[in-house]
Amino acid sequence: MLVIKRFSELSFNEAISLWNEAWKHYYSDMTMDLSRFLQKVTGEGISLENSVVAVYDGRLAGFVLNSFRTINGKRYVWNGGTAIAPDFRGMGIGKKLISVCLNIYEELDVEIARLEAIKENEAAIKLYKKMGYQTFEELIFLQHEGVMSNFIETSKDITVNEVSMRDIQNLSFYEPVTAWQTQFPSLKDFTCLIAMDNNTPLGYAVYKRGYKETGELAAIVLYQCVIGAHHSREEEAVSSLIERAFTSEDTAVRKITMNIPKKDNALNRLLTEKGFTTFVEQVHMERPIKVSSETQAMKTFSEID
Repeated sequence: MLVIKRFSELSFNEAISLWNEAWKHYYSDMTMDLSRFLQKVTGEGISLENSVVAVYDGRLAGFVLNSFRTINGKRYVWNGGTAIAPDFRGMGIGKKLISVCLNIYEELDVEIARLEAIKENEAAIKLYKKMGYQTFEELIFLQHEGVMSNFIETSKDITVNEVSMRDIQNLSFYEPVTAWQTQFPSLKDFTCLIAMDNNTPLGYAVYKRGYKETGELAAIVLYQCVIGAHHSREEEAVSSLIERAFTSEDTAVRKITMNIPKKDNALNRLLTEKGFTTFVEQVHMERPIKVSSETQAMKTFSEID
């Protein structure tokens, strides 16, 4: 018997045990301790009450985590992780979990469902497509270790200023619907930059510096870099922004981009020229959710034959 219940019904020990077991033999090490798991839940806005767990013959078999946000008046949901424990893979449990989630999305008036999947994970992508998701862009993680070569020389009239999140959000070309983990509500201790041509904003960047317990700089992560549409000074603006973001006294510190859209633009071209290499590629998938006219009652348990 397969029973689907809410993630919030698990104890902390059950939750972290299921998380680590379900990610075994995955493409990268996703295991974590309880403290890191709770940080993930809090930082990414995971709703444990509206996330689901599969229990097969009394054993925890898999889960789907969900996070909800309203952006520009639209209700979005993000799949923050779908994983099935090794003993239960190939049994259709992932499909059952996602089906239950789609019902929850309708009950909560969600308009758009999104998720990311590792590009090599063909089985997962095939499942998501069967459930109505379609890829609308590809995302990449780039990295660089060691000393970077100099950036292109930019005009002195382009300046880069550190600003507030609100300053970024007030820009006419601000893009709020980026990959979930790069959106402002998912970030902590980040820095915002704006590139200006005299009094005209050209673009912006959002990044973070991570530190070791010793206080040493461990890495610099770039989350967003956006230039106003079709701007003639795109390359100069990008160069100015990423040079400011990635400059540090420790020139050999690891530099990373997180879930940056993979496309032929100045950002990706410049980073590639500076020796950045791809270490993760993902597909960004989306599914429209049709809200039913009659909202069904929420169930704590759902039994599926």
